Amino acid sequence: MHNSVLLLVAGLAASTVSEPVRRRAVTGHAAALVPRQGAPSDCTFFDTATSADNNCEYFASTWGITVKDFISWNPSVGADCKGIKVGQDYCVERNYGIPPTETTTGSTPGPSSTVPSPVQEGIIMTCTSYYQAVAGDDCNKIVAKYGTFAFADFLKWNPAVGATCNGLWLGYNYCVAVPGTSTTKPTTTTAPAPTSAVPSPVQDGITAQCKVYYKAVSGDDCSKIVAKYGTFTFAEFLKWNPAVGSTCSGLWLGYNYCIGVAGTPTQPPKPTTTACTGPDPTQPGAVCPCNRWHKVASGNTCDAIQKQYGITAAQFNRWNPQVGTTCSTLWLGYNVCVSAP
Repeated sequence: MHNSVLLLVAGLAASTVSEPVRRRAVTGHAAALVPRQGAPSDCTFFDTATSADNNCEYFASTWGITVKDFISWNPSVGADCKGIKVGQDYCVERNYGIPPTETTTGSTPGPSSTVPSPVQEGIIMTCTSYYQAVAGDDCNKIVAKYGTFAFADFLKWNPAVGATCNGLWLGYNYCVAVPGTSTTKPTTTTAPAPTSAVPSPVQDGITAQCKVYYKAVSGDDCSKIVAKYGTFTFAEFLKWNPAVGSTCSGLWLGYNYCIGVAGTPTQPPKPTTTACTGPDPTQPGAVCPCNRWHKVASGNTCDAIQKQYGITAAQFNRWNPQVGTTCSTLWLGYNVCVSAP
């Protein structure tokens, strides 16, 4: 009987230690398993922030969870993940790592934070939502489709696409949200009326002679602003607002831009009776009428297009002035003129 009891105790001990609580396989301090204010009631393990470098991405990669889960389990860090404090304990495991039983509610699932495949190199690691590029997409179309981030944000999250968007690849997944990005597309409103008083914020380098300003809204790009007013050229807009850059990648949502100086017309020119149509979309500023168009494909350069059609750089620049003499604003998927009267 005595031997049987010893065997039973030994068996229970083996059973007890066979499923240890997970510990990080790196040097560091893990907090004791005690309740923490604000943490989920089923949190089974905590870890302590030991340095200012311990951000959400660090905890997620260390414990094999997603950034989205970490923020959800630790609301005190904030949606932008800037609330992590050194010495504070944070939940890194729930229910001993056992996934909860899913129940069908009939609701539409939200976007997944799981990194899909394929993605390009350099994609931001804190991404919470992805979009797979389809035929006909370009960066501006994706930005306009969601309306919750600017082109500059998209480029920052997906640097491999490049400032001219010629690195956007069909079938690849791109980041369209990070912690703090709005999940609701803003409603379409009438374009705000320009103002002549110097507003805030504005970017560095904006012309001191500006008389009229415009506040960028979701979905804007330089060509859209130029077309909206029709009283100045793309080159003038870049001259007045140099911080946006020749590719317009520096156009920031909510910032104010100069759209008029002394002498700028207050009304767009009246349309002429000459019919002038081109394929859609057309490179802004292309000459009209144009006898022949070329749709810019991935890998195209101004030099290659000129050689393909047997035209000079001077002709190409005269027919497509906003592309620039350095070819810095040749836009993927847009049509450029390659023959004109």
